[in-house]
Amino acid sequence: MSPTAALSVVVPAYDEAPNLPRLAGAVRAALDPLGIAWELVVVDDGSDDDTPAVLARLAAEDERVRPLRLARRSGQTAALVAGFRAARHPLIATLDADLQCAPADLPALLTELDGADLACGIRARRHDPPSRRVASALANLARRAFLAGGVRDLACPLRVFRADALARVEAVTPLFDGAHRWLPALFALAGLRVVQRPVAHHPRTAGTSKYDTRGRIRPILREVGQVLPLAFARSPGLRIVGGLGLLALATFVFLYRLGSWPLMEPDEGRNAEIAREMLVDGHWSVPHFNGLPYLDKPVLLFWMIAGAFRALGVGEAAARLPSAVAGIATVALTFDLGRLLLDRRRGLLAAAIVATTPLVLTYARLVIFDLPLTALTTAALVCLVRARLAEAPWRWHALAGLAMGLATLMKGPVGILVPLLAWIAGRGALAEPAHRSRGRGVLAAVAVVALVVVPWLAMVEQAQPGFLRYALLDETFLRVASSSRFHRGAPFYYYPMTLSWGLGAWTVVLAALAPGLVRRWRAGGPDARVIAFAARATVALVVFFTACASKRPHYILPAVVPVALLAAVGIAADVQRVRTVLHSTARWTLAAGFVGIGLAVAAAGGELPPGAFRVLSPALLTSAGIFLVAWSAAVLAANRRAVLVIGCGALFAPGLGLALLGPLTPYAESRSSRVLATYVDPAAEVVCFDTFRTSLPFYLGRPIVLASDSGAPLTSNYVRARRPDLRGRPSLVSERAVTRLLGATDQPYVLASRWNAARLTRMSPRALETVHSDRQSILFRPRG
Repeated sequence: MSPTAALSVVVPAYDEAPNLPRLAGAVRAALDPLGIAWELVVVDDGSDDDTPAVLARLAAEDERVRPLRLARRSGQTAALVAGFRAARHPLIATLDADLQCAPADLPALLTELDGADLACGIRARRHDPPSRRVASALANLARRAFLAGGVRDLACPLRVFRADALARVEAVTPLFDGAHRWLPALFALAGLRVVQRPVAHHPRTAGTSKYDTRGRIRPILREVGQVLPLAFARSPGLRIVGGLGLLALATFVFLYRLGSWPLMEPDEGRNAEIAREMLVDGHWSVPHFNGLPYLDKPVLLFWMIAGAFRALGVGEAAARLPSAVAGIATVALTFDLGRLLLDRRRGLLAAAIVATTPLVLTYARLVIFDLPLTALTTAALVCLVRARLAEAPWRWHALAGLAMGLATLMKGPVGILVPLLAWIAGRGALAEPAHRSRGRGVLAAVAVVALVVVPWLAMVEQAQPGFLRYALLDETFLRVASSSRFHRGAPFYYYPMTLSWGLGAWTVVLAALAPGLVRRWRAGGPDARVIAFAARATVALVVFFTACASKRPHYILPAVVPVALLAAVGIAADVQRVRTVLHSTARWTLAAGFVGIGLAVAAAGGELPPGAFRVLSPALLTSAGIFLVAWSAAVLAANRRAVLVIGCGALFAPGLGLALLGPLTPYAESRSSRVLATYVDPAAEVVCFDTFRTSLPFYLGRPIVLASDSGAPLTSNYVRARRPDLRGRPSLVSERAVTRLLGATDQPYVLASRWNAARLTRMSPRALETVHSDRQSILFRPRG
């Protein structure tokens, strides 16, 4: 320590009059032998006792004692900051007025300061009540685990540091309320050197402790929110841990009880059974459903499900796993896109929005093509954006081609059209690329798409001549041009309506933020480019799917990603407006919750009123009502804390989904054959009479016979188109064949819909008895 060193000792004091004379004497005894200049700055934090009078007397006795008084009690951090501002010397020390950490340890800390920016104590053999020791240990553990692993005692009040180092800390972050508990961590996060050594800890001998373990959680959480951004900015390891934690949370949301519901019909049952037959029969190039070729869709999803079956066993959870993984991948890709176009914080916000939209959460738990398609098209869009920013863009173009090729194997040419439409519509809003690929990128993308798609097309065309004509004309062109072919027409406002409910709570947020987004776009700047890019991409996708004659809610899933970018920009720019909007929404949902509970009580004694959806039930209304009331109460309780309110908004869709998962199970059972399959003898044949339950082969573990002249009940347009070529297959016979099958020695089960059961009874050569019936079908067996 330099002999010219000078030290300011800063001590906050609140009602510590009995300890102040001992404090001044102890500081004098510790520092006078060192031969250095020093001062004792005692900050009276609005004390109600004799502290002001005692300090005045001590200052009169020794001019090195400098009292300061705050007009009202402001807290320990505010008192320390006032002392720091008043300090006159280049070195600063801190103490508590209770003398539990003694000034006698100051010389040792001053010695440790050589070559360091802060020297702090580690309290040994603490003389505090057990509750305080436990609370302090837990708080220290939490703070060290994430923010300052090398500092053993963050809150020890005995510290010595350089004033210029404190200025460097404050250049990184202001000293927020509660920062006195984080000083060593703040020094470390500012890139400064922190050393530590054990110091003595003594019992309090006068005055009363101001420490209270009650109500500590909220202040500590608030302080963590202040420090975490600094920690993430400086620690790659912490960023990795944080990213893995968020990924684990998203994974939980998508995977929780994934197999709790049965496979619903028609799509889930059919797609899972195709993958099961692929695994059993080895038809890897040409998918088969119920023993018949199924080429309504390409093969990639079936490969993924079959792979999950092989790894995990055949079951509902394995069948849904590819969609759930695709949901997680879409969230991660949204973060990457947001990070590229905006920044890491807003990219994370955009990813959270995607992860908490009802549209994504719903279809991530269903065995359909559209969320895997969304993940692949989003990957292609990310690669195209990276190609615009990269020095070697053709490589990213090649990866975009790979993603589009896989998307084509997932759902056909739409896998190329969707990312290209979004990119062509939005790219003009982005800055001009620094390097151009001069056509190499386009050629690379086209070549990779061809390498991925053409081999499978060639194999299928060889096995099923005429497939290419069907795929291009019937399945692609007519789906776009003819609503009568697929019976999936809808009005022009169908997709705006779908997005309005599919975004959940984010819909009202985005609607409130729209004027601000327009103003930011008009004002120019980096955000204006991203707003224009995301808006153009969204409009292009909505217009494209609106122009298509065939419409389904899940088709619009790729548009959720650019919408999330828009919402992230708006929320980050005006969090208070978001808080206000969600507060207003909470008042309405609170009323809706009470209405739901009231309807549940009214319906508890009987059926719901005529005209109610069959999905409704007293249990569902009760769960929904309780959740809405609880969610609304949480939002209103968050009051003016915008971050907490936005967090509640993010939890709306996942929370409601978890609340309704159980009550909706009976509805899912009514759309599945899981229960029906339990009424069939394992060895008995099953004949479906001009009806078909697509999950029944899956739950029986084998194909069944369909007696139908058109093949339409299989819900396969390819089978309908190729019906003449499929005659003679054992799993597809004419309706008249049911008479022969029922007259055979082996008595099969016969399944009929409630609408054609009477026709079956008339055609049957033997009397039939009912084995089981549900809302869709009746299962018969010949009597006798």
